[in-house]
Amino acid sequence: MALTGGCSCGEVTYEITDAPLFTQACHCTDCQRTTGSAFVVHAVLAEKDFAITGETRASQLSTGSGAGREHHFCPTCGTPIWVRYLYHQVPVIALRTGTLDDASQLPPQAHIFTRSKQPWVLLPGDAPAFEEGAARDEIWPAESIRRYEALAGALAGALAE
Repeated sequence: MALTGGCSCGEVTYEITDAPLFTQACHCTDCQRTTGSAFVVHAVLAEKDFAITGETRASQLSTGSGAGREHHFCPTCGTPIWVRYLYHQVPVIALRTGTLDDASQLPPQAHIFTRSKQPWVLLPGDAPAFEEGAARDEIWPAESIRRYEALAGALAGALAE
């Protein structure tokens, strides 16, 4: 699977070299604020599967969990491209799927934090919805969980050396 995308001005481009682990729409108020919209769609990717050309800048923001997040954006046009949620103990990122050349390739597999979704947003019936976050083991496909755990194992091995 090779998907491509980038920022609005073209200064930052990227390629995804393996399937995302999971794609979800988040309706939390933090995501509403940082997108200026009703929700965001994020594809969780292993960092090793994300090849970026160009440089991004990052800003640190808080999260409901208190762990924080880094928002990466194009320094020229300001397009938000990806986020690193600091609660992850493995090298994964959350790609804003709206930056894909063809965002229709990664529809949400679930909707989270629907307790704060805008009342005029109608959720599709083909993806599960959760009032809060959802545990990875409950909603991710088994293969994605295996890949995530392999990333964690590789990180643990590297730290032990």
